[in-house]
Amino acid sequence: MKIYTWNDILAILNGDSNENFPKTGISTGCFDGLHKGHRKLLSALIDACRAKGLSAGVVTFARPLPGIKHSNDYKGDLTTLNQRLNLFEQLGIDFAIIVDFDDSFASMMGADYLNILLNVCNMELLAEGIDFRCGFKGATDAQAIRYWAEKNNVETIFVDPVYFKEGTDEEERISSSYIRTMLSRGFFTTACELLERPYEIDIAALRRDPQSAQLLPPDGLYRTENEKGELVRLKIENGRIKELPVCERVRFI
Repeated sequence: MKIYTWNDILAILNGDSNENFPKTGISTGCFDGLHKGHRKLLSALIDACRAKGLSAGVVTFARPLPGIKHSNDYKGDLTTLNQRLNLFEQLGIDFAIIVDFDDSFASMMGADYLNILLNVCNMELLAEGIDFRCGFKGATDAQAIRYWAEKNNVETIFVDPVYFKEGTDEEERISSSYIRTMLSRGFFTTACELLERPYEIDIAALRRDPQSAQLLPPDGLYRTENEKGELVRLKIENGRIKELPVCERVRFI
């Protein structure tokens, strides 16, 4: 999987790079955790791209946007950037564009953003969730995107949310925020089902940056497993791992 930064894209736009994209299909999102809803969307993107001979790509953010926009009540990231990139590659994504969300990006109009994907990334297909918005203050919604796409001969796919029912008649929309709530309460079985994998802590990232924003479960002693399948007992105290294990990552089992 090839990785670009948004600055790489702007360099191509401004004629400072000779990089050329093949014909592409693209989806934009935080994709924190790569849960069932994300997988449904990206599977639709990949299947459509394979059928049309397009390269499948994502635009994602160095940090999930809720952690930037709502930092006061934000519980933490479900995945580090490296974890997300690895999951994209496992799913079959061909390239990823990483955005460091700043004032310049936040102030961009939705049509300008889409035009960059069209002209720089050779985008012929756009796949998003039905409630996706882009551009300044999220002003460009699905209806506006469809209008833009029709004018520019870009095919669109809008995917409905995925819902989850556990023990009650009420359905809960699967979202990264819901999974954060489950993990913050120690409900690993539910989180595992919605993520379609055990929840995993990037120990290597924590070692590089002790202030890593990845979400930890409540204080306690946990039975986890490292990348070699070895048992690791993980103690969380005062919202921090008491002693980092000698491994790259641990998953809760």
